[in-house]
Amino acid sequence: MNIVTRGDFDGLASSVLLTEVEDIREIRFVHPKDAQDGIVEADKEDIVVNVPYVAGCGLWFDHHISEEGKILDEIGEFNGRFEMAPSAARVIYNHYAPEHAEKLDKFKDLLEATDKLDSAQLTMEEITNPSGWILLGLTIDPRSGLGPEFRKYFRWLVEYVKEVPLEKMLQHPEVKKRTDRVLTENEEFKSTLAQHAHVEDNVIIVDFRAMKEKPVGNRFLVYTMFPEANVEMRLFDGHKGAVVVALGHSIFNRTCNVNVGELLQKYGGGGHAGAGTAQLDPESAGPQIAQILERLKKN
Repeated sequence: MNIVTRGDFDGLASSVLLTEVEDIREIRFVHPKDAQDGIVEADKEDIVVNVPYVAGCGLWFDHHISEEGKILDEIGEFNGRFEMAPSAARVIYNHYAPEHAEKLDKFKDLLEATDKLDSAQLTMEEITNPSGWILLGLTIDPRSGLGPEFRKYFRWLVEYVKEVPLEKMLQHPEVKKRTDRVLTENEEFKSTLAQHAHVEDNVIIVDFRAMKEKPVGNRFLVYTMFPEANVEMRLFDGHKGAVVVALGHSIFNRTCNVNVGELLQKYGGGGHAGAGTAQLDPESAGPQIAQILERLKKN
């Protein structure tokens, strides 16, 4: 079978688990928006993971709240598993563990780190001074800016994770050059955030549109800089010329009551209760961004 997923740490952990319990031939990467728009094709040999359901797939595993309401109305019966869990990898573990616990339990540390990173259950120290699995996860987080050759790196990591302990993995040249970059550029990224971010009421607004290059940086760093705010709106150039709106509840000031996934679903996007994205048409992005901002201010 083939894995069809997004290239992030949850996709990596999910792929590690699936390659232990299924005969996987290939890993393909898709953009969630393309899956949502029906552009992605799949057949019974495809396992769709951590992206919206693709008609015709053999198995589907997901945990995004924006997909929950579609199961009865649009998707119907499917093979696989959907549940509200900290990560898609956790959904996969829950699905296969009853029969394959011996194979999967050796990845418990990876699974716990994936849960923490994907659900943003991190400490201030883990953000400002990441290490271990969290640091490794940041090397494969597209939202943090590490993109070059990520497909090759991702596929290699899926197998390497299974071969060596974490400490040795972090010393491998392919991994270390990425972790070193994450750590050295974090301060530069903090400076970039200071130039492009401001707070309106309870909302951090970060505008990276038209920025061709920016330092690699931990996407949670902004919450350490504006601890009084409870939600971030990040704007940047996206897929096929779209304007991306990425929203996230602060992981320290957890007082935002807006369900981000449901809000962004109205604009063609989706996500979780606390984080999500939408790709807006440039022609209508201005008024839509203003609407989203007002909703966030109302909490």
